[in-house]
Amino acid sequence: MLLNLLNSLRTHFFTIAVTATLYFGWLHRDDNYLSAETGTGYLLGIVGGSLMLVLLLYPVSKRMTSLTRWIPIRYWFGVHMMLGVIGPLMILFHSNFHLGSTNSSVALICMLLVAGSGLVGRYIYTHIHHGLYGAQITLKELKLQTENNHTELLGMYAMDETLDIKLKKMEAKALQPYKGLAISLLHVISLALNAHSFNKAVINLLKDSYITNDNDKVMPDSKTVIDSVNRYTLALRQAAAFKVYEQLFSLWHILHLPLFFMMIITAIIHIFAVHMY
Repeated sequence: MLLNLLNSLRTHFFTIAVTATLYFGWLHRDDNYLSAETGTGYLLGIVGGSLMLVLLLYPVSKRMTSLTRWIPIRYWFGVHMMLGVIGPLMILFHSNFHLGSTNSSVALICMLLVAGSGLVGRYIYTHIHHGLYGAQITLKELKLQTENNHTELLGMYAMDETLDIKLKKMEAKALQPYKGLAISLLHVISLALNAHSFNKAVINLLKDSYITNDNDKVMPDSKTVIDSVNRYTLALRQAAAFKVYEQLFSLWHILHLPLFFMMIITAIIHIFAVHMY
C-alpha cells in the first residue's frame, strides 16, 4: 500500500514538473534564449537525441537475458517511460518550440508522434496491468473480483434471490461477448458514459430488495452502500473493457515501432543535413 502511494506521488510530481517546464518553454519560445546551432541549445539536442536512442534498451532487454540478469525488466521499463518524456522535452527546448527547416520540422513532428504514441500506450498499458510496474491482469482475475463484489452486495441484503437474478442480468449485459474491436469499444464507452446511471440503478435494486424482504437486518449506511456499489460497478466495467484494451495494445504495438524507427531515420537525416550544410 505504502509502495503504491509513493509510486503515485512520484508519478504526480514528475507530471507536474514536466507540465510546468513545458509551460515555461512555451511562454518564452520567442525570447531566443537558446540557439539550436550553438551552446546549451545545441547540447540539449545532442543529449535529447541520445536519450531517445537509449529507449531501445527496453525492447532489447526483453530479448536479452543478460540485460535483465542484474536489472529487472520493470526498471528497464521505468527508464524507458522516463526518458521517453525527458528526451522529447530536451528536443523541444533545443528547437525553441518552433519548426525550422524542412528536415528539422519532419524530425520534430516524428518525435512528437512517437511521444504522443507513448502516452497513449502508457494509458492502455495501465488498464491491462496492475499499475505501471505490476504484473499483467487476467480476465479471470477481473471476473473473480466482480463475483466477490456481487457476493458482498448480496450479503448486505440477506442474500435476496430476486436481487441476485437482477444483478446477474445486469452483469450479462455488461459482460457481453467480444464482438470485434469497433462494436466492443462503443459498448465500453457507453458503460463509462452511463456509469452514474448504472450505479444508481444498482443502488435502487438494493433499496427495493431491503424494502421487499422487510427483514430484521439493519440497513447499511449510505456511504457503505455507495462504496460497495462503486467497487462492484468499477470491477464490472474493467472486466467488460479488458478484451478491448488487449486488442488496442496489440494494435498500438504494431503502430508504435514503425513510428519510432521513422523518428530515428528522420533524426539522422536532420543531423547529417545540419552538419554537412
